[in-house]
Amino acid sequence: MSEKMPTFESKKEAIPSEEEILSIFENLTEGKEFVELRKKEDEEGVYLWEIKLKETDSEGGTTEYTYGRAGHYPENKSTETAVHIAFFDKDGFPVGGHSVAKYREGEWTRT
Repeated sequence: MSEKMPTFESKKEAIPSEEEILSIFENLTEGKEFVELRKKEDEEGVYLWEIKLKETDSEGGTTEYTYGRAGHYPENKSTETAVHIAFFDKDGFPVGGHSVAKYREGEWTRT
């Protein structure tokens, strides 16, 4: 008689809804107005969403936020679900950026 060995399935990571992503954008931007630059979706929901603040800094630079879901996609690949901020000078050249929030176990944590 043969016995089946138990299998271990990897725990499926929670995926934030579009409303949860919008909420973290609103929280991170402190309610400032922004425009959507790009949003990509698949059968599981949004996997890439880029926004840009409408207002510029005192030197004419801009600020963008990018949400990326963990996984491999045509536009990117990531090991974690997170939001990053990027700063651009008045000519559009990137001058800095970093992670601002990560999504773990169904909750956003600011970084």
